[in-house]
Amino acid sequence: MIKYNKIVVATDCSEASTAAIRCAGELADHADAEIHLLHVIEPSLYFETDMVSIPPLEEVDSAMKKGAMRRIKAQIEQFDFDIIVHLQEAAGDPSRTICQFAKSLPADLIVIGRRGEKGVVQHILMGSTTERVVAHAPCSVLVHTPPSE
Repeated sequence: MIKYNKIVVATDCSEASTAAIRCAGELADHADAEIHLLHVIEPSLYFETDMVSIPPLEEVDSAMKKGAMRRIKAQIEQFDFDIIVHLQEAAGDPSRTICQFAKSLPADLIVIGRRGEKGVVQHILMGSTTERVVAHAPCSVLVHTPPSE
C-alpha cells in the first residue's frame, strides 16, 4: 500500500475543489496524513489612469488575500476532519505554483478537482490547470472528477 504523509489539496473555493477536499480528507484520515490546503491567487493586471482612481496595489492584494482566506476557512469548516489541515496561500500561475509547493514540502500526493471546460478554443490553446498539474507534478496526482450529470 502507498503511504501518504503529506497531501496537497488545491482549492479555488469551487464546488469541484470542495469535493476534492472531502476526498483528500477521507484519504488523510485512513493514512494518518496531514493536508496542506493551497489556494493560489493569480496576479491581476493593473493599470493607471488619470480618469479612474484605484487603490494602491498593496491594498488590493491584501483584500484579495483576506477574501481568499475567509472563503477557504468557510470551505473547510463544513468538514469534521480529525486530521491536521494547514491553510496555505500563494500568488502566481496556479499550476506552476501548486507543483512548486508540492515539491518544496515534499508532498506525497496532490488532490485537485476538475471543473468543466471554460470554452473549447481556450481549452485547446491553454489547457486546464488540472492537466498542467498532472503533466508537471513532482508526485502522484489524484484528480477528483464530479459525477456525470
